[in-house]
Amino acid sequence: MSSQLFGRGRLGSDLLTTLVSGVAVALGVLVLYGLIARVMGTEALGDYLLVRRTAFALMGVLLVGMNIGLPFYIAGGNGHAYSTTALVIWLVLTVPLIGLVSWILSTGQITGFPTYLILPFFAFTSAYALQFLTYGLLRGRLDIRGAALLQLVGTGLIPIAVFLILRERSVPRLLLFTGLAALTTSGLVYLRQVLLAGSLSQMDKIRQLLSYGGQRIAGFAAEFVVLGAVPLLILSRSGRTDVAYVNSGISLLRLFITAVAPLGVVLLPRIARARAQGNSARIDFGLDVLTKATLLVGAPLALLLGMNSATILRVWLGAGNEPGAWILQTILVALPFYLLVVLLRTPIDAASTRGYNTLVYGLAALALLITFYSLELVGMRSVQRGVISFVIAQVTGAVASLYLGYRFYRINIINPRYLVSVLLLLSIATVLLHAIQSVLVGTAALLGGGAALVVMLGLYFVTSKSDWVVGLRSLVRVK
Repeated sequence: MSSQLFGRGRLGSDLLTTLVSGVAVALGVLVLYGLIARVMGTEALGDYLLVRRTAFALMGVLLVGMNIGLPFYIAGGNGHAYSTTALVIWLVLTVPLIGLVSWILSTGQITGFPTYLILPFFAFTSAYALQFLTYGLLRGRLDIRGAALLQLVGTGLIPIAVFLILRERSVPRLLLFTGLAALTTSGLVYLRQVLLAGSLSQMDKIRQLLSYGGQRIAGFAAEFVVLGAVPLLILSRSGRTDVAYVNSGISLLRLFITAVAPLGVVLLPRIARARAQGNSARIDFGLDVLTKATLLVGAPLALLLGMNSATILRVWLGAGNEPGAWILQTILVALPFYLLVVLLRTPIDAASTRGYNTLVYGLAALALLITFYSLELVGMRSVQRGVISFVIAQVTGAVASLYLGYRFYRINIINPRYLVSVLLLLSIATVLLHAIQSVLVGTAALLGGGAALVVMLGLYFVTSKSDWVVGLRSLVRVK
């Protein structure tokens, strides 16, 4: 494999650009949630997150997989007619689908979804569906900087700007105007790309995009169950504050994908292009190294955040209680497993036009539903059942992803020396964090623990002689 796929040159620049943008977006989202909770209350935050979580979890289904198919086909060198084709599908299929979902929500088929959020849900979801599509278009053309800028503006800056501009503190108005602003931004960027391409929609391209995405519809539906169903399952049985804590925990979990999302952004088009050119000699090695690094960092990070969950809620949302801290702490157990699923999702999609990620999310969704309703038999509260079933689903998804990763790329973490390293570092982290919390409290304990983990992991990655760590150092070294 050439240096353009892993290692040096433009890939390093694209990774850095996407990482910086992702961190900025994550910080923006954290600030927005904190503002809503402090100014409008945790119940208002629950309403906002209910719409946002439902919309984003349904996005793959509503776009019929075009957010994955569009960059795949464009990067494969199949021409730019796909850009116009995807826009046509968004207009004639995606927007009506969003309208159908909005109508279903308005009829009360899903208990607990407030009717005053229906119109904002339609506007917000339509807008961000177009942003997802535009983001995929820019990725397919390897305009990673443009994609990162779009994400920063659309997801990070626009919601905060709308919140600060609106004088009336109303969640429906916040969602509605955020959607309109995001729709305008993405629409202008997309139309510019279409005009530059100068290509018209073609029926064969429509069939290809729908076929590619259609094979993934079941997977996207299952992904919705895994990421979006828990708040809806507990909505009619728990208070809005509990739902707000669950949504906040899942949102915090998703914010950490900024650590691995840049890899998906830049690798999907590159892997597709490398495979089209028959040039995939080092893909297996690179993905194996990245997978091991993700698990090794994710496990201690989950420990740090879980041990400081009460502090995080107090600093972030300005409110918190013991049940809320337990909810966040339990959800964060899923962090390393969730990161593995996110990391391997893109390579699995790039490996074949067949929707193998359907297996991953299908098994995870099945595990979630079985766990949720099984725990009901023992009388457990719905919010506890929801949180535990969410964690079980992420573990199941990670195992399935690792299986497919081994099948396609020979990714293998079942290595005694590697597993011993993970357990050893996790044990050291546990001792360090408990020692720090014995002398520091609150924010100081969180920051001190974070600094200790950075030093510990930094020393390991700099000094370790393991083959995969040496390989990792070569991958991140940029000219």
